[in-house]
Amino acid sequence: MGIRALRLKTLLASAGLVAGAVLVAAPVASAAPADGVVQSPQADRFTQEQAGKFWTAERLRSARPVAQDAPKVAAQPRSASPVLTPGGDQFGNAQLARPYTSDFKTRVTGKIFFLNPRDGLTYVCSGSVINSTGKSVVATAAHCVFQGGAGQSIWSQNLIFIPSYDNNSRPLGTWNAATFWIPTTYFNHGNDGFTHEDDVATVAIAAQGANKITNVVGGLGWVSNNSGVINGWDTHGYPQEMYGGQNQLHCIGNGRDAGGFNGDTYLFTNNCVAFGGWSGGPVINGSNQLLAVTSGSDRSTNSFYARAASNTWIPVLNAAQAAGF
Repeated sequence: MGIRALRLKTLLASAGLVAGAVLVAAPVASAAPADGVVQSPQADRFTQEQAGKFWTAERLRSARPVAQDAPKVAAQPRSASPVLTPGGDQFGNAQLARPYTSDFKTRVTGKIFFLNPRDGLTYVCSGSVINSTGKSVVATAAHCVFQGGAGQSIWSQNLIFIPSYDNNSRPLGTWNAATFWIPTTYFNHGNDGFTHEDDVATVAIAAQGANKITNVVGGLGWVSNNSGVINGWDTHGYPQEMYGGQNQLHCIGNGRDAGGFNGDTYLFTNNCVAFGGWSGGPVINGSNQLLAVTSGSDRSTNSFYARAASNTWIPVLNAAQAAGF
């Protein structure tokens, strides 16, 4: 379809990010990549104390969206058509009941925060805990972890995941990332401001002592190589744009194929409009399985999701599991 879209990354204000004030984990050599996958350099992990000092309440709360290709998207987003979410607003989105820890889908969904080394600013995405052999993987969008152009090894730093994030509360703790994997195809075209159907990533999450994130939070199953019409799925995330980013929202949609840049297909819907901050949030079926992650929205035809496909999702998941996560 060749659709230029609004990338759903969001930006935290840069106040206080002055020379010498930003804690950046130093990269070390990465493991040999699996076929079809590129791994980030493994970062020296933040201790919990370091993460707490860097990711202050002010930094977490002050996120704002970044518009990608703003002149190419609709000045005003169109309403969802039709709205399928009970209690949903004109864009199909509805707030979820608190506490988020009491429901499985809201429990495993959380907020991702990271530092972009290209500009020294901090950003926010969404993600979800998934089942893996090492019980230590979060699924999100590739553009949340990879910041380089085509073939440039520039990766997000200081990345944390906060499951069940609730208005600056961290009811299930703050979890540090160890490394990431993205499809080689995404690495080759780069984070270029487009939505892409290979916009998927696995984030390896460091254990906290003997505790692994899936054992603490739970994890979604996943469905690979899904295509065609899929109805009645539920997407979760933390849209900063329009909604402030402090509440977890969801949207129920019917999806279908839309042609992609790489010969695959997006999962596309006009029942939900995703806003900045929703990137990487899960698309979940009725069996609590991951179907896709939010990639972007062009506002005129609504939202696009990168499917959990056998040629993109399976390699990045297998690479994380092979590394013990």
